[in-house]
Amino acid sequence: MKKLLILSVLFLFPVILFAEDLTITTYYPSPAGVYNELQTNKLSVGDTDGSGSLNSSDLPPANGQIYAARGVIFKPQSSLPSSGVTKGELVYNNSDNKFYYYDGTSWQAQAGSGGSICVVTYNSPVGNCVCPTGWTLKLNLGSWGHCSNIATFSSFNFYVPPGGNCPYPWSRFNLGQGCLCCQ
Repeated sequence: MKKLLILSVLFLFPVILFAEDLTITTYYPSPAGVYNELQTNKLSVGDTDGSGSLNSSDLPPANGQIYAARGVIFKPQSSLPSSGVTKGELVYNNSDNKFYYYDGTSWQAQAGSGGSICVVTYNSPVGNCVCPTGWTLKLNLGSWGHCSNIATFSSFNFYVPPGGNCPYPWSRFNLGQGCLCCQ
C-alpha cells in the first residue's frame, strides 16, 4: 500500500505542478470577425429607434427587412453588373452619377444628379401636346379649362383639371392641353 501511495504521488505531483490555465472568451450574440457569408432574418445597424442603446426595439418588424440608423451607402460602380443580377437590385453608377434598379430584364435609370427634370406645359388647342425643344412628352394630362354660366355671362377665374366638372348650371370650357414634358 505504501508503494502505491508513493507511486501515485510521483505521477500526480508533476501534473499539478505543470497544470495549464485555459481561458475561453465568448462574444454575444456572435463572434467578432470577418465572414465570407452571413445570413439573418432581420438586420439593424446602429440605434435605429434613437433610444441611446442597442436592443430588440431597433430590429425591423418583419423578416427580410433592413433598418439603418442613419443611411445606406452604396459603393460606386464604374459599370452596371452584367451577370449574377437579381430583379430589384439597386446599384449606384459613378460614371453618370445615377442609381439604377434591375427590373428583371434590364437596368432602369433613376432620377438623381443629371436625372430627369419634368415640367407641366399648357398648350392650345385641346389635344395638341407640344414640348419645348430638347424635352420629351411623357404624359398627356388631358384638357384644362374654366367654368362659365352662359345665362349670366359670368365665369369662374380658376382652372378645372382634366375630368373635373363645373357645378350646375355652370358649363365647362376647355382652354388647352396639359402636357408633362421631361428632359
